[in-house]
Amino acid sequence: MKFLWTWSWKWEDYKKENELSDKFDKAMKENPKQFPKMLTKTCFTGRGSGFRIIEAENEDQLANLVTLWWSTEEWKLEVILESQGEAMQKAWTKWNA
Repeated sequence: MKFLWTWSWKWEDYKKENELSDKFDKAMKENPKQFPKMLTKTCFTGRGSGFRIIEAENEDQLANLVTLWWSTEEWKLEVILESQGEAMQKAWTKWNA
């Protein structure tokens, strides 16, 4: 499932944020299956805030991602629904007919 992962750094933890960034990059290279796929590069939306589109196969990947950054970031995950039309039409008919 795809998600919009948004975050904002806690500026008082800037040095730790940089350390975690290095740790994250290393962990992603050594164990990519433990984390969601990063479908986009980091997109900054302001000073210390940004987003990425990610794709997770399971809840453990999401847990690994957010707990790694937990101490230095405010974060949010929002599900991205992708529909080829048929599933959305079926649900629409079921709930709105």
